[in-house]
Amino acid sequence: MIIEEREVSRKTPHDGRLEISAEAAARLAPLGADFSLVAGGRAARGRVERMACSCAKGAGGGHEHHFVASPALTALAPGSRVRVELDEVESAVRVESA
Repeated sequence: MIIEEREVSRKTPHDGRLEISAEAAARLAPLGADFSLVAGGRAARGRVERMACSCAKGAGGGHEHHFVASPALTALAPGSRVRVELDEVESAVRVESA
């Protein structure tokens, strides 16, 4: 099941974090704190992270950014489009070229 399509940030190859929407993070929450993830053919463990921020959207407080984080995401090319997919049968996440 496709959760969403995203553009890979210039930071993703360095920090292994792909920004996702709050809605996508909520859909991945049932997987738990640690789950299987495959990105670009690399298998690893992944997790959803939240980060409070101070960007312009966050003025006034309460704004958060959400990420899928995994060492496998460091292989993604900045600027490329990827699909974040939930494999409900395997309880895993796949990040593939869009």
